[in-house]
Amino acid sequence: MVLNICQCIVLCEYILLISYIKWMVYIINEQIPERRSCLSTYRDMYLEVIECLHQVNRSIYGFPAIFVFIASEFAEIIVTVYEYLLFPRHYINKSSLVVFFIWMLTRTVNVLTVYMIGDSTEKEVNRMSLVLHQRSIIERNPRIKRQIKFFLLRRLHEHYHFELFGMYHINIRQLFSLSSKAIGYLVIQVLFKLNK
Repeated sequence: MVLNICQCIVLCEYILLISYIKWMVYIINEQIPERRSCLSTYRDMYLEVIECLHQVNRSIYGFPAIFVFIASEFAEIIVTVYEYLLFPRHYINKSSLVVFFIWMLTRTVNVLTVYMIGDSTEKEVNRMSLVLHQRSIIERNPRIKRQIKFFLLRRLHEHYHFELFGMYHINIRQLFSLSSKAIGYLVIQVLFKLNK
């Protein structure tokens, strides 16, 4: 029980941090075309926000946050589907099945929320290149135009992706791949159980 509460608190903290960082990038992206401040200020703010995003994704409380959330949610979903749905025990009644479906729905929503927040934040961070390109077209000062082009050239090779230890991109395609592996694992477990 305590572990579930701690996991829920950490998940909410992670979602709030990522949402706040996404909001900051959105504000930066909206301020660039309006020319309210100099370009170097936006560049510094952007680099600071990206560093914060890397720090948040690297670890919360010493663990890689994305790995812990996704792995624990999928593991709990697999175990409960196996125990409650595929091979239920005799003492399970209808009220516990309702609780099971509500629990499964919340776990699925948690995983989808992490993926959707990550996807929308990734798109907002990568939208910076488009906004800067639009500003460079409008800009008349050649010095500022040159600064924008140098920053765009640097951004060309630094597309931001939510990653798991640099091995996998955390996106919807990976979610479907992970889901298919989990379903395959459940099918194999069912076949083993039926052969006994």
